[in-house]
Amino acid sequence: MRLLFVLFAVPILFSPALALAQEQHYQVAKSDRSETFVLPYAASNRDDSNPLVYTFEEPKQPNWILSIVNNQSYVPSNDSKTIIRIQEPAPSEKYIEIAMFGGEARTYWVAVNTPDAGYAQIWVKEEDGWSTENPIAVSHDSTQGLTVTDGKRVVIDRLDLTGFAVGSIAVYGNDDEKTTANANAGDISFEIIYGSFAQSSLYYVPLGVMLGVGSLIIGLLIFKKRKPE
Repeated sequence: MRLLFVLFAVPILFSPALALAQEQHYQVAKSDRSETFVLPYAASNRDDSNPLVYTFEEPKQPNWILSIVNNQSYVPSNDSKTIIRIQEPAPSEKYIEIAMFGGEARTYWVAVNTPDAGYAQIWVKEEDGWSTENPIAVSHDSTQGLTVTDGKRVVIDRLDLTGFAVGSIAVYGNDDEKTTANANAGDISFEIIYGSFAQSSLYYVPLGVMLGVGSLIIGLLIFKKRKPE
């Protein structure tokens, strides 16, 4: 009996206080400096004129880290895709776009749209472009700019967007060139951590992981060079 009490009590005592909500399209969990929501695979089958949009009550700024876990089962075609747009609040036209294709190619791109430069693809990889080994990470720092990963490595590093406030996230998969299904099962989950880096130790977790992986790679390279042939 005591063991059962511990098993049930410990997670309650040590988990953050979350405000849980079930909305029409979203499963949502909120805490003071984070927000998590899950979108169904049907979002990827929507048209660009009618995306599934999750709107935050307050814009997330100046610093934030967004993790995206794509658990969808794609239709077996290299044309099947999911487009994710991280958008500033209206009337701003600024957004960050992530494209994750299915099929064998698994094409991946990162694009940005700004008032000055318009729409531009910053990173494109036609084959084996994204990985499910780790979440896709998109982060913005008021001094360091935009950083994006593909699930394995950093592909955009410190891109200056002159600030970025996350107002909403829109998801779709079909455009004028494609109007068929893209996914048939699963979901996409999003978690955003936001605020001042100095005010939350959670911000140092991704940094610590990156530093740890970097140190391991450097160590292996040094060891390989010193290893006698």
